Amino acid sequence: MMLRRIGVFAGVALALTALVRPTAVVANAPAVSQGAQEAVPSDLTPLLAQPDSEMRLVVARYVADRQTLNGNYAGPAGFNMPSGRGGRGGGRGGGRGRGALAAPVAATEQSPSGPVPVSAARLARLKRFDLDWQSALNELPTANLSSVAAADLAALKTTITENLAELEADNLTLTQIAPLVPFAPKLVALVEARIRVEDVDSEGAARMLTDVKNEAVALRDAAPAGTSAATATRAAEATDVLRAAITEWFSFYDGYDPVFSWWMRLPHQQLDTTLDGYSAYLREVAAAAGPTAATSASVAPVVPAPAPQFASVPDLNEIVALPQDEMRDIVARFNAEGRTTGGGRGLPIGRGGALTPVTPRPPRDNAAWLTALTSLDFDALTRNAQVDYLYIKRTAETEIAQAGATIPPGPAFRPDASEILGKPRGRAGLISDLSDNMIPYSPEQLIALANREYEWCVAEMKKAANELGFGDDWKKAVEHTKQTYVPPGGQPRMIMDLLDEAVDYLRTEDLITVPAVGAESQHMTMLSPERQLTSPFFLGGSHILVSYPTDTMDFDARMQSMRGNNPGFSHATAFHEMIPGHNLVGYLNQRYRGYRASLTSGGPFYGEGWPLYWELTMYELGFHKTPEQKVGALFWRMHRSARIIFSLNFHMGFWTPLQAVDFLVDQVGHERDNAMAEVRRSFESAQYQDQPLYQAAYLLGGLQLRGLRRELVDSNLMTNKQFHDEIMRQGNMPMALIRLGLTRQRLTRDMDINWKFYGELPEK
Repeated sequence: MMLRRIGVFAGVALALTALVRPTAVVANAPAVSQGAQEAVPSDLTPLLAQPDSEMRLVVARYVADRQTLNGNYAGPAGFNMPSGRGGRGGGRGGGRGRGALAAPVAATEQSPSGPVPVSAARLARLKRFDLDWQSALNELPTANLSSVAAADLAALKTTITENLAELEADNLTLTQIAPLVPFAPKLVALVEARIRVEDVDSEGAARMLTDVKNEAVALRDAAPAGTSAATATRAAEATDVLRAAITEWFSFYDGYDPVFSWWMRLPHQQLDTTLDGYSAYLREVAAAAGPTAATSASVAPVVPAPAPQFASVPDLNEIVALPQDEMRDIVARFNAEGRTTGGGRGLPIGRGGALTPVTPRPPRDNAAWLTALTSLDFDALTRNAQVDYLYIKRTAETEIAQAGATIPPGPAFRPDASEILGKPRGRAGLISDLSDNMIPYSPEQLIALANREYEWCVAEMKKAANELGFGDDWKKAVEHTKQTYVPPGGQPRMIMDLLDEAVDYLRTEDLITVPAVGAESQHMTMLSPERQLTSPFFLGGSHILVSYPTDTMDFDARMQSMRGNNPGFSHATAFHEMIPGHNLVGYLNQRYRGYRASLTSGGPFYGEGWPLYWELTMYELGFHKTPEQKVGALFWRMHRSARIIFSLNFHMGFWTPLQAVDFLVDQVGHERDNAMAEVRRSFESAQYQDQPLYQAAYLLGGLQLRGLRRELVDSNLMTNKQFHDEIMRQGNMPMALIRLGLTRQRLTRDMDINWKFYGELPEK
């Protein structure tokens, strides 16, 4: 249940560089190298950034949304996974710029270039998207745009025109290769139904794959006449794309759905071998073919897909009008000169949770920065810039206070029968980490907080148990809910229905702006048995990764996985991973990058706190209707409380890993294998060893946001939608800084920004 792990929306940022103007380099802000430190200017005023193009976020939104839509269809731009168990594929975002749109397009031979198209549905959807954006841009008021923004608007319109032309060129390619890959639409339909997580007819699909195999064999036996080298090459490329896509399709279901595996293993193997041979054959045809010959035929233009129920184009006027942050270059320089923070205590987290060593930077001259800040007129800054100022001031003061301080090593690790390893941080280390994350409580106070939250959950659990007829025996209610697991093969559809239910609820209750493209692009992957050893439940981000047993797991492991991922438990966590949780964070943070300065990361307090906040909020608002759904929500809330208790007790040397496992089993109701996996991940993972507060950050970050919502929404200063939308625009930063950005309190340069979001707490 973590944003950390799968490179959320990685790759799209590269596409933005085609259209987004880089921020102008400030003349008085010399570059800072890793090996040398420039003197901090005594006057920061000349470093205040001039306004950037008002169209910068509009351009970024178009490019990123088009890239995301590409992933909804079969092909090189689609949702292709290595072996069906990996990360999300990329795709083209802007286009190759083939020129103005012309209809009809002459069916002259195209030279092989760029990814070969295989999906007609993709062309239709992207044409609708481009036409809608074209219309919206034409209606955008331009009288007050700066000259730079006007140029960006013109460039974006040109790009859309080129992308429309590219779609027609792709349509031409599809038409040209169709006689050589007539089976393509059948395979594409299977793949795209899988991307939408539609139910699969295993027997019918096996019959279809067998028919396609026979068709490919027949095509190979009948040598095509007059086929050009270019067409044969493109057809071979399309065959390779289809072969890879069908392999991903097969891997998604194989082992998880016993009926599918029974029908499909041999037909898929036979088709895979046949397509491999057919692709080689087409390349032999290309090698033997004569020069390219043009034809006089024409191809009808792509018919755009019907208009979607929810508009794909966001409110462009709202995006253009967003204020800018004049401190962004100063913050970037301050961070560039800072100590290496990375993954929590000196090493940044790489992909997959691995720790990557980096070259340390020279120490930052924090005293000089504090002096330089006084050169700025604090009251004249915009609110975002005032928050930036307070961030720099607080960080510099904290680092000065910590300079020279020695944190004693944590207590010695005590091995036990669990064989789970770990490295306790120690109380002094935890206090330092809490200060870095602007959490104004001691470890003992946080354990008291967690116990209070746990007791609240027990009281609510008893209410749900009474609804189920178990009296106050909430553990029987948990056991009952575990037994509601779906049969093998039913988990993907159940999870997708939960994701759709959450989106519908958010829209109906007007809780947050749900981007149409984001909601349209929720994808799923099944976790391998190996991944389930440390991730027994969901993971999420750009897509949701689902834990469910395969036919290679033994009986006990299967039952614990099925029971632990039942519909009641999943109802409270599926949306944590996607919308409005991790997926929406990745989607919107990327599209609002540049709205304000990039402050130090809020880490797990933001990254995990935001999805957890929605678990608290959805329960509070009555999203869970059945007793089983309430039990599931409360189970996870108890689990978050337990994470604070067991992780802090471990890091202070009071508990062993086995005590943590027993606590999850006895006091929360976990299956033992699942509890072992949770504790192993918490203490053995390099990512969590370097961030000992990670497990506590879920509930603590959620409670910070809940406290802020009560401060702003319950007092009618903001609506739910205004509150949630603005948090997404603020981006990943400590919650105390987000609070400063949202509240109406007057900010002053010397104010105390510590925030006791949970009130006063006892030390013991």
